[in-house]
Amino acid sequence: MRTNRWTFLAGITVLAIAATLCFQPVTRADEKPALDGQALFIDTHKCNMCHGVPAADIEAKMKSEKMKGPELGGKLEKELEEIAAYVRKEAEIDGATHKKEFKGSNEELQAIVDWLATLEAPE
Repeated sequence: MRTNRWTFLAGITVLAIAATLCFQPVTRADEKPALDGQALFIDTHKCNMCHGVPAADIEAKMKSEKMKGPELGGKLEKELEEIAAYVRKEAEIDGATHKKEFKGSNEELQAIVDWLATLEAPE
């Protein structure tokens, strides 16, 4: 009787492990996980040091008022290429240059812009 119980428990354990392995999400080796625009904005590139995002309850944490950038969120009026050139300090917008050069990849910038576009525009 004792052997049957251990055989049963071992069988259940093997089935549980097999079920766990079988139901893992399948991703292709060449498939990259989606980038998190909000995490990139705050944690990776620290955009919130100068920019607030009211729709996401993110306040700018600038050290001085002159470093404060505009609040962001909502549909952007410029195309991604213009924004990329601006934040990389390669171009001006309305006669101004971005205060800090963005060093991230195009994919990271796209993820940030996409995330901002999902939010309500600041008033």
